[in-house]
Amino acid sequence: MEQITLAFQERSELRKSASRRLRTSGRIPAVIYGQGAPLAISVDSHEFSTRFSSFGENTVIKLQSGKSVYEVLVKDYQDNLLTSQVQHIDFYHISATKALHTKVPIHVDGTAVGVRNGGLMETVIHEVEVECLAKDIPQGIRVDVTDLDIGSSIKVGDLPSAKGVKILTNADAILVHIVFARNTIEVPVVETAAVADVATADSKEAPAKASPEKKG
Repeated sequence: MEQITLAFQERSELRKSASRRLRTSGRIPAVIYGQGAPLAISVDSHEFSTRFSSFGENTVIKLQSGKSVYEVLVKDYQDNLLTSQVQHIDFYHISATKALHTKVPIHVDGTAVGVRNGGLMETVIHEVEVECLAKDIPQGIRVDVTDLDIGSSIKVGDLPSAKGVKILTNADAILVHIVFARNTIEVPVVETAAVADVATADSKEAPAKASPEKKG
C-alpha cells in the first residue's frame, strides 16, 4: 500500500466567500467524510496538486494536523475547467478494519503476437473495482499480453489473484482483445483497366447503325 502525508488545517467558515478567499491564498477547501460527522478542512493547493499527479484515487493519504491524523482516500474533487486548478476535495476517512470499495487501474505489459501479425489491440476496460482493506489496496494490476493472438482476449476472470483483494467487476468482462485491422477496400488499377478493355471490346462488337437511305 502506497501512502503519502499531507498537512491540513481545520476551517470554521463555510460560506462561499470564505472558500474563495482560501483559494486566493493558495489553499483548497475540503471535507472529510466517512467516520462520524463531516470535518471541514483545507490543504495546500500546490502541495496537493503536485503530489496528486503522481498518485491516484486509490492511494491512502495521511492527513495530519498536530496530533490529529486521518487516513483517507480522495473520494471526489472538482476542478476549474479553464485553469485546471482543484477547487474542492471530498476525502473519505477509511477504517483499518473495515473493507472498502475502490477502483484499481489496469496496466498492459508486452507486445501482443497478434499485433505483430497485423491485428489491432483494443483495451476495453482500464480499471476494475475491488473490495479489500486499506492496507491491501494494490496500486495497479499488470496484464501480460505477449501471447495474445488475433481473435483472443483477456477477461477480468483471467486476472491474477492478490491476497486480501476481491475483484467485484464482472469476471466475463473483456479487458483487452486483439481484432482484425480494418482495411480500406480499394479497387485495384488492374481491375479498372480490365473494365475499360471490356467496354472497348463491347463497343467494337456492337452492330453499326444503318444510315438512312436517300430518296432520289
